[in-house]
Amino acid sequence: MAFESSKSYYSIGEVSRISGIPAYLLRYWEEFFSELAPARDTRGNRRYTNRDIAMVLNIKELVYEKGYKLNKASQMVGKGAVVDDGADHKTNEILKLQKQIGRDQKEFGITDERRRMLLREIKDELEDILQLIG
Repeated sequence: MAFESSKSYYSIGEVSRISGIPAYLLRYWEEFFSELAPARDTRGNRRYTNRDIAMVLNIKELVYEKGYKLNKASQMVGKGAVVDDGADHKTNEILKLQKQIGRDQKEFGITDERRRMLLREIKDELEDILQLIG
């Protein structure tokens, strides 16, 4: 897989945001796809690797884009019928989604800081008003 990232492991929430697949569905897919078996940390939380993310994207393509049922998609993945011909496309998709998540988090941080500043100004004005009243 051509995907390289600064992170080695991803939480199920991060994989859900990257792939667009809800976390409950990722957990459900683990029953059908033995190849999709993320490692667990000491607390039992799933830790997805870049390979796991590529597998999720392959499964998503089979189920959502090509219209296969889970059983048939599982057979195809198990037989190795899923060729990584779109690996670079999927890598680009992952990188694009990660950048978008980063931009969204940064934008949220800026917005959150603006709200804090506004609330501080309102608080200061209210304190001034209370001092004038007595």
